[in-house]
Amino acid sequence: MTDAIPNRILYVEDEPDIQTIAKIALEKIGGFTVRVCGSGREALDAVSGFAPDCVILDVMMPGMDGPSTLAALRALPAGANVPVIFMTAKVQPSEIAQYKALGALDVIGKPFDPLSLASTIRNILGQAAVSRVPAALLEQLQQLRQGVSQELPSRVEKIEAAWHSLAGGRWDAEAATNLRSLLHSMAGTAGTFGFKQTSLRARSAESKLVALLATSGAPTQERIEEMTESISALSRMAASEQPSR
Repeated sequence: MTDAIPNRILYVEDEPDIQTIAKIALEKIGGFTVRVCGSGREALDAVSGFAPDCVILDVMMPGMDGPSTLAALRALPAGANVPVIFMTAKVQPSEIAQYKALGALDVIGKPFDPLSLASTIRNILGQAAVSRVPAALLEQLQQLRQGVSQELPSRVEKIEAAWHSLAGGRWDAEAATNLRSLLHSMAGTAGTFGFKQTSLRARSAESKLVALLATSGAPTQERIEEMTESISALSRMAASEQPSR
């Protein structure tokens, strides 16, 4: 635990598995008091009563995304000056600069390492870093990884079913957007829990799908076959990979 006085963090993330592991890491390693919100709207409703010292805000969320939530937060008296840190897989220098221009204090890349998350946040806030991780917490995190490992096959099945339905029928932009959400969630959860190669393949499939969405009309057969192979590669890796930490 850190010797610094615990800070109050409002953590905004729509993925339940990531909510769980981040809350455990921030509270038990970092000594923070954490309030978890599953959407931007929920965060706006909670900010006045919780009075956070910092808001950790996922960028890509359904409905109100991170930048929209930040803009709405700044319009509230309780959120006008609170430091906001974005969490996102988009961490190119130009993208980070864009998020900071929106008013974010800094950006934490996804997937993140749960064991160093608290130290990263304290460094951003200019506080003393965490020096020790309790052994009991390491065991708890390992149990969470095992749970995610057991969930990966069903997540892949949903992705495969969504893609086969989309590719085999009428091309539907809304269904494609829903598939993107599944892939994005898979990439974030797999990476955070140590399934790095599975995360990379989910991210690759998501990028291919985004390219398909950017084209007008139905995709060509060649691009459908590329996407099918990308989903198959994700399935094979998810079935075989062991967590790296």
